[in-house]
Amino acid sequence: MMHEDSYGYDRTPPAGAVSLRKRPRGRSPPPPSLRQADSNLAQDDNSEIISLITNNNASTQNNNRSMIIGGNGFMQGEKDDNYEYYYDDTNEFSWDWTFGTDEKDGVWLNKTDPPGHLLSAFVWIFIMYSALTIALLAESNHLSHFIAYVYITICCLALASHAKTMFSDPGAVPQCAVPIDAAARRGETHAMCRHCMSFKPPNAHHCRICNRCVSGMDHHCPWMNNCVGATNLKSFILFLGYTWIGSALALLIFGCNYFFCNKESCEFTGVLVQLVRIMTLICIASLLFTSSMLMNVTYGIITGIGTIDRLKRKANDTVGYSDEEPIALEDVF
Repeated sequence: MMHEDSYGYDRTPPAGAVSLRKRPRGRSPPPPSLRQADSNLAQDDNSEIISLITNNNASTQNNNRSMIIGGNGFMQGEKDDNYEYYYDDTNEFSWDWTFGTDEKDGVWLNKTDPPGHLLSAFVWIFIMYSALTIALLAESNHLSHFIAYVYITICCLALASHAKTMFSDPGAVPQCAVPIDAAARRGETHAMCRHCMSFKPPNAHHCRICNRCVSGMDHHCPWMNNCVGATNLKSFILFLGYTWIGSALALLIFGCNYFFCNKESCEFTGVLVQLVRIMTLICIASLLFTSSMLMNVTYGIITGIGTIDRLKRKANDTVGYSDEEPIALEDVF
């Protein structure tokens, strides 16, 4: 979107820009122009942040909207000739080594939901248990070492995706976010969150567990101990995919052993039998669960309607009146 002020400046944020800054004129070296995105003056003591800018593709793809955070000064049409203005591509996120879901916390982690802590821990226990069982089968020569390497690699990828989903900001909306002035001129309106008392972009919802408004929120997943939103949907889908592949592979291995094993050397004995039986139950449950979740997420991407919005429309019997567009895969991956 192009935005020009009364001085003729192009106010369109360059790709990657996250803040607009100003500094007194006459400083050396000269700051970049308003049209430049890169800046080595981000940490200049004489520079001052005017506005923070965010362009979230996942939450604005249907409405082509941007959000300006804390906009004032020049962004509202006022300009002081004693200052030079430029865009900066650094960010203003917290560097504090604290865990939580507040804006001041440096590491995202939901600490207020004990059931979420328990269920997310169970995910790691189940996956590590499965990897250990396969490793023991390979060590006792009941299974090819190559297959064991492949399965354990899948387990590691699943755990990495789970950690990424759990410790990633799902797309929390800053409490100081306000709509851009161009949206107001077009007559567009934004909902206000009665909990955060701030504006919400389209498709954003307030999560009472994380206590934040999340852009593009699909649902809060207790197995992830986090919301699934615009910025961690990719890692959530990867976790579901790796878990589905690992479960299907394990059941295939056990099925082939059960139906085609005709030698004593390939029969599971002793403790291995009990480990395999427990793992079989885990894999069946995870295969069914991840299959349903993958279909749910796929439906949301195809229709552009998240789980929360779909449940609300079912309750109001307005599912057939949807005008959302599919979510572009490039916005997810």
